[in-house]
Parts: sequence; C-alpha cells; structure tokens
Amino acid sequence: MNSFRFPAAILLSVAIVFLATSRSPAQTFTSLYSFTGSYDSGRPGNVTLVQGRDGLLYGTNIGHGNSNGMAFSISTAGAESQFYSFGRDGMNPSGGLTLATNGNFYGTTVGGGVEGDGVLFELSPSKAFKSLHEFMCCADGSLPESSPIQASDGNFYGTTTGTGEASTIYKYTPAGAFSTLYNFSSAQGQFAIAPLIEGNDGNLYGTTVYAGANGCGTIFKFSKSGTLLWDYSFTCGAGGAGPNAPLFQASDGNFYGTTNSGGNAQGCGLVFKLDRSGNVSTLYSFQNGDDGCGATGIMQATDGNFYGTTVDGGTNNVGTLYKLSLAGAHTVLYSFASSTGDIPPWPPMQDTNGQLYGVTYVGGTFNYGTVYNFNLGLAPFATFVQHTGAIGHSAQILAQGLTGTTAVSFNGIPASSFSVVSDTYMTAVIPAGATTGPVVVTTPSGKLTSNVNFRIVH
Repeated sequence: MNSFRFPAAILLSVAIVFLATSRSPAQTFTSLYSFTGSYDSGRPGNVTLVQGRDGLLYGTNIGHGNSNGMAFSISTAGAESQFYSFGRDGMNPSGGLTLATNGNFYGTTVGGGVEGDGVLFELSPSKAFKSLHEFMCCADGSLPESSPIQASDGNFYGTTTGTGEASTIYKYTPAGAFSTLYNFSSAQGQFAIAPLIEGNDGNLYGTTVYAGANGCGTIFKFSKSGTLLWDYSFTCGAGGAGPNAPLFQASDGNFYGTTNSGGNAQGCGLVFKLDRSGNVSTLYSFQNGDDGCGATGIMQATDGNFYGTTVDGGTNNVGTLYKLSLAGAHTVLYSFASSTGDIPPWPPMQDTNGQLYGVTYVGGTFNYGTVYNFNLGLAPFATFVQHTGAIGHSAQILAQGLTGTTAVSFNGIPASSFSVVSDTYMTAVIPAGATTGPVVVTTPSGKLTSNVNFRIVH
C-alpha cells in the first residue's frame, strides 16, 4: 500500500510551513489572523471556511493540550472571535461547519460523547449549542472527521472514519432522526474523512483514503436511500492513491478531486476528473516537487479556474498554492515558507467579495495556525445557502451590498417577491417559469451574478 502524505488521522501530527511570495503584482496574499493557542485555541483541522448570513467566515479548530477545540468566526478584515468553546459536550471539531437553511451551523467532533467516539452538533447564530447525536462504535460509526452536508431534501448526510471498523454514511433529519445508511466494506474503501457532496443528479458522492480493490482508496456514488450506485478504485502508482480531500462538481458538470500521492515517479499526487459517464482520468500529475507535492483538494473560482494547495514541494519544499485551468495548465501562485502559517489542510473557499480565504494547521505568530486571504482581483458575486429549490419556495442568497436591492431574477425570470434581511443576506421567491440557471441580483452598486446555477427541482 502506498504511504499517503496527508490522511486526517495523521494531519494532527504533520508539520509543514507556509509563506506566500507573490508572482503577480495583481494578486496578493495576506495572513489575516494567527491563532494564539490560549482563549481562541488553535490548529484548524480539515477545514474549509463557510460564509455565514452575517457576512463573517466560520470554522473550527481542534485545540491543544487541555483545550477541546472551538468554533470561531472571522471577518474578511481579520477580526476573529470565539464562537463556541467545547468542553464535555465534544472534543476536537476537526471538520469545519455547514450553514443550513434554518440559519444554524452543523458540525462534528472526533471525540467526546458517551463513548468518546464523537458528536454531531448544532450551533445557532446566538451561540447556543445542541448535541444532536453521540456516536457509539461500532453500531453507528465513530470518529466523524467532517461536517455533514444538507442535501436538497433538507436532510443532513455525513461520513464517519471508523476506528478498526468500517467507515459509515449516516443521515440526520431536521426532525431529529438519526440512521446509518451504509457500512463500507474494504472493497468499497475505508477511512472516509472528506465530506460528501450532492451532485446535480441528486445523488451523493465522496471518497475514501484507503482500501478498495487496489488498497489505494476509492470514489463512490450513493443514492440518498443508501444504495451504492457506483464505485471506482484508484490503481496506485501512476493512477493515484489516497484521495483524502473533498470532491466538487465544476461548471462543466464533471467532478474533480485530488490524490495525496501516486501520479508520476515522484509520487506527489494528482488532480483527477470524473466525467458524467463514470470515467476517471488524470487532469494534472505533480511533476517534481517544484510545482507542489501532497495535494489536498481543489475548488473552482468565478474565473473558471481551479485553485488548490499542497503540503510539500515548492520553492522552499514546504508546499504551494496553485492555479489549474480546466485544460490542465498548472501555475504555482505561491510557495509556502514558515512565518505566516504551516499546512493548509484543505483548499480555500471564495467569499462573495471575490477573494479566497483559507486556514493553516500550524505556524503563524504563535505556531497554532492562521487564517489567510489570497486576492485574485475577481469581482463580487452572489451565492446560496442551498442552490436548489422548487417553484414558489424561497431561495436564500448570500452576497455583500444587498441593501437597496431593486430586482432578483432566476435565469432571466423576475422573482415573485424578495426580502432584504441584511446587507449580506436576503431571500427571493422562485417564480413560475424559472429554469435552472444563474441568479442575478440588482443592487445600487450594480448586478451580482451567482457563482453557480440555481437548480430548479420538482
């Protein structure tokens, strides 16, 4: 079996460093905040930040020493605040948060609970905590390392990593019912650390780091009822190994992700493409370490390009931030070094102001990790809490500068009505005749187009 550089179980003990050196005067890197290791704890784990209704960014860190970790918020200007500090109600929230349509955040801890196997929790904007389910190995899984997603049916779906037992997929309904949908066998993969995603076809997709037919991890597709519809086993070597980061579905309808190792002879990982016919191919294989090594996931920004991070390689041999075109053209944007943060565990997210934001696991002023910003010079846009909905229902829209909005349209059809709740959050009723496509919000500063199509469901 290949030796994977960056599975989540090893994440907490890896130490790699991160400093950005700009290669383009139009693009700037900023270290926004260094966790202190005291009141605000530190060490963000497998975290992609999430934008809240209030325009702040939210995430979690696992803590250290006597700390059980915390949820935090941070403004795009770098003003950080402790959102919730964990105690006996859970330990080490390593997977970030999910904003749900009820306005609350959902996440998991990898420890705590009755059996110490982790907790599924809910946090309200007023910081009220509620434990929703305590995992008990091995009846319903253990060690949930990523936050659940809220699918188009309103239910929450997530994975557990497992400890010596099979990884699982679970379901949690808004009414409070928890169920285990699937227990992985070694043939379908083990160590499901990344969150699930819902494809445009309404099915669930994800990855496992290990096992499968070749022992090098898998991609899988499930129905929401828990039926395995398709799986793919990585072939190791040139075919890649250890897909330990989230998948995403790009604007071309295909799915993309990364493997942490394998690829060419250097074994630095690759970026793969899963097309709508189920074919898996390599979009880019990291070449020699100078372009990065140990890939940790990618995302797509509004310019259509992919952006991702590695935990090794680069000019200083400690990781890169890179850009990749849909055709596979690779550009190193930054080579990391030691002063402003080490180990960007997962790819950054794009805020509705157009800029990228991410976290590092350690490093920074106090060596407990950082929040960073990378400005691509891209324009602001609108996005959604949930990008699916039925005619007559309300879409929840996130953006900036919404005060004074005069119009909202769904693929060219004016919204039945809309309500501006705050400068960063509004709702709009999906009109009759609307079809899947972009949403455009007309504000006093101009028109904001959604970064993804709003999908009409029936």
